[in-house]
Amino acid sequence: MTNFSSPLPRLTPLIAISLLLITILAACGKKGPVRPELAALPAAPTQLQIAQQGEDFLLSWTIPTHNEDGKPAEDLLGFHIYRLIYNAADGCPTCRDPDELVAVIALAHPDPAVRLGKRLYWRDEAVVPGTGHAYLVVPVTVGGHEGSSAGTYRAWLRPPPAPASLQTEAGDQQVRLTWTPPAALADGQQLLGYNLYRRPASGAFPPVALNAEPLREPLLTDLVGEAGREAVYRVTTLVRSGELVIESAPSPEATVAPQGAR
Repeated sequence: MTNFSSPLPRLTPLIAISLLLITILAACGKKGPVRPELAALPAAPTQLQIAQQGEDFLLSWTIPTHNEDGKPAEDLLGFHIYRLIYNAADGCPTCRDPDELVAVIALAHPDPAVRLGKRLYWRDEAVVPGTGHAYLVVPVTVGGHEGSSAGTYRAWLRPPPAPASLQTEAGDQQVRLTWTPPAALADGQQLLGYNLYRRPASGAFPPVALNAEPLREPLLTDLVGEAGREAVYRVTTLVRSGELVIESAPSPEATVAPQGAR
């Protein structure tokens, strides 16, 4: 009996290398776990402003609603505020970024800031007179990541005197207020007018005045709401010094309750 056998083909080195490459490429094509995409960071705050009220600086800005990629800023948690104090006479407020963390603001509970609509207001009560202050306002996400910042700076100037003798007269659902202008202003200060503030008897004064524009005359009739409910007032002086507007510290408060309609 004759036995027949088919000899196995021998792989040449070129064929072996080709098969190895095919195996590697096939393995590379396999799908593994999808890596999570990094979340976009919030856009920078807009309309950042700084005002001097008495000895303090008041910062205000508009809360960003979108991330840097244009998507809604759903992870926005709050803001970090950084400060730099510089020599107002010959210092450089933009030579380095502010790096002193002076406030952490949470959107859920903004204190020590105040939220009015889409804007936040924060008061720096530790201003060093005679110096310049630069600030960065940085949005922060739920994961603690900081987004794009907005910056501003200004020099501290001596504020004008506050008005005196704030008087109130209750009327039919209104209050008439008068006050005495400051006796004298410092050289270089030009009187712009006055700001009037009102709060409920059990609340705090808002950071913005009742009047949208400076009051030219030392009087105002305030059309308030419910008769018999007490309101508390105070008034400030507004001046211009060079290119800067400065507001005085507030006057002593005056409390009054409007009368009902007769």
